[in-house]
Amino acid sequence: MPSDAQDADGIDHPADVVLGQLSPGLGVRIIDEWANKDHYLFHGPHGRLEHVSYSETLDQWKRGLYQIDEVLRDRLVSAIDGDPQFTGWSYVRRERLGEPEPVVIDISEVARCTLCDERFSSGNAFGWHLADVHQIDTDDKMEFAVPEPEDQHTLNKWAGGSV
Repeated sequence: MPSDAQDADGIDHPADVVLGQLSPGLGVRIIDEWANKDHYLFHGPHGRLEHVSYSETLDQWKRGLYQIDEVLRDRLVSAIDGDPQFTGWSYVRRERLGEPEPVVIDISEVARCTLCDERFSSGNAFGWHLADVHQIDTDDKMEFAVPEPEDQHTLNKWAGGSV
């Protein structure tokens, strides 16, 4: 029985061919008419699909939460297959977007990485750090973190460093 990625003839869907060509520098733009926001997919540092979008509120490109690769693949499949939600797709170079940032959520707890002692102002930024630096992708990020109160005095703060 063929997998979802293959048709009855055993041929990959065109989306799989496109995704196979992606890299950290070359991505794909998916035009989403319903969300009124385009999706940009690249391969992240460890081969997983990375979702990038522009935030009008933050006025910057942002890295989204890690999503299951199949969800992102399905968006591209829908765009290629002519789903009315997605009106097209095209290749895009990373340098056109600039370097996105992880979303910092105000209610996030400040945390310090127990693996390298780096400090993070949000759980999302810490999650990207675990995946990008330590090659760990987990939903339970806090098993690798030590909570740190925002007002705690650290040498980095005393020396004028930044978070």
